[in-house]
Amino acid sequence: MTATACWAANAYSPPGPARPDSSQVFAPSIGVPEDIANANSMACLAARTAGSGADRLTVDMGDHLGRPSTVTAAVHHDGLERRIRVGGRAAIVRTLVR
Repeated sequence: MTATACWAANAYSPPGPARPDSSQVFAPSIGVPEDIANANSMACLAARTAGSGADRLTVDMGDHLGRPSTVTAAVHHDGLERRIRVGGRAAIVRTLVR
């Protein structure tokens, strides 16, 4: 058995009658208790849900943290491969330069 490291977890809630998709990303092992807007997790989520017929996702993130953001992912098929494009809206709160 091979050990693998997990540095983040993504909690996804599909849409309901009165609520949109929502997602939360937790990565405390790299110093991010909760990420407000995360494009990497959206690309993975889009790849995972593409097989069920969902080629486009729009997910709200960060609402309960007071930093609402919307991230969209679209899966494009050309017969040979799938490409995923991710985009959205978020507010820059602070910039860190290391």
